[in-house]
Amino acid sequence: MILTNLQNFKDNFFSVIIIGSGPAGISTALKLEEQKIKCLILEAGSLELSEDKESFLKGKVYGDLDPSTDLSSVRSRVFGGTSALWGGHCSKFEKYQFKKWPINYEECYKFENECNKILDLKSYHTDFYYKKFNKDFNQFHRRFASNLRFKDVYYDKIKNSRYIYLSLNTSFLHFKGSNNQISSINCRQNDDLIDLKSKIYVLAAGGIENTRLLLWSREKNQSLFQKDLPIGNYYMDHPWHTPGEGFASYNRLIDYFRINEVSREFYIDCLSRLYLSPNTKFKEENNLLSVALWLRFENKDHNKRRDSYLTKAYCIAPNFFKTYFEKNKVNDLFKFKVSLHQEQEPLFENKIYLDDKLDPFGIPLINLNWRMSDKLKRTAKDSLITLGKFLVDKNIGRLSIDEYIFEEKFQYIFAGTHQMGGTRMGTNFNNSVVDENLKVHSIQNLFVTGSSVFATSGHGHPTYTIICLSLRLGDHIKKILQ
Repeated sequence: MILTNLQNFKDNFFSVIIIGSGPAGISTALKLEEQKIKCLILEAGSLELSEDKESFLKGKVYGDLDPSTDLSSVRSRVFGGTSALWGGHCSKFEKYQFKKWPINYEECYKFENECNKILDLKSYHTDFYYKKFNKDFNQFHRRFASNLRFKDVYYDKIKNSRYIYLSLNTSFLHFKGSNNQISSINCRQNDDLIDLKSKIYVLAAGGIENTRLLLWSREKNQSLFQKDLPIGNYYMDHPWHTPGEGFASYNRLIDYFRINEVSREFYIDCLSRLYLSPNTKFKEENNLLSVALWLRFENKDHNKRRDSYLTKAYCIAPNFFKTYFEKNKVNDLFKFKVSLHQEQEPLFENKIYLDDKLDPFGIPLINLNWRMSDKLKRTAKDSLITLGKFLVDKNIGRLSIDEYIFEEKFQYIFAGTHQMGGTRMGTNFNNSVVDENLKVHSIQNLFVTGSSVFATSGHGHPTYTIICLSLRLGDHIKKILQ
């Protein structure tokens, strides 16, 4: 049901109030609807992105991020949240990642079947296409959601729901409460200031916004939050860059990877989406973070570009290519680039904090301090070197790695799209904000969901894990309210 006037609703009409209508908020609401629990979703935006969203979502960046980075371009103030900007990439974290989480892999993904239905995901398209890479690398699986824009898929469902209520153009301002209990929230619907009461409150406003709103609520009511709770700390992102290029034989790649039952024609198409990731043993032995290496092959119709890059191929590995061309057709050789999508360590000093500048509703904008660790840089270098050695050992091709990788001057890094951490999950009050059930430490009826609760960032896209955690939260709230 769509609500245009919240003033008409009495206190505690809703059992749960959810702040944010992105994948996290909607997934939580869908789980509550199964149990006929009345919940209200507050969305600060409307059905379409507004021109003034930048005035709410801007932020200053420091550290290793480009000073010109526009945080408003990777955040959204609209129904459906960041699904409006999402490319649909879906992947799970590795079991290796959960060593630093208060829950294990199985617990995190126990609602994956429901998540698959929400996103309309099919089975992994590569499950039977690839063999294991080698002793150091495995193939990294990704899927793509059919239900890409949550606005298009779930607006009508919510509009017709008897248990999910939606209020658009309604901005959360801050929490009110005392004695470890939220008593109400202050919000603004159009021009009206409203206090809303509920039994349980869920903050699901996005990776950065969750943190910003908690920081501001603590400023407004310091007695409600534990003093030293590390809200804003342990911020993480996914550094992304393209530090290498090379040449490889398609036929040799196919012969190495292909399973006999799969046709060569079909397999050639699959190779254009080849993602590799260091396996757990390799990472543990070398003390590395996770990373996905994407071999981005150029279009096979490359005759017009052949001369320009064959010259470069000879420069990279003249002996290999001289021998190669004497025995093989030129058309079998293809150029590729290697893009890295990297895990970032959860470091205390990487943080979100409030700025002096305010948004139009009086809430401070944010500052973001973000730096890359030596371990992150070493992970990139060691992974690329290992990939290059593999291509040589199997006589498949050759890889040229950009000089900045060895100098560890990562000036060609792109980040800011996957905001994680800031309200980190854990059992220790010194290094986390929420517990294993996503409840804010020391507050009995306040929960947070979304990428801001991630204990580690992994190397995969976060949306799939966000939805699984949100479904798990909805199930937990159901048990509380029974």
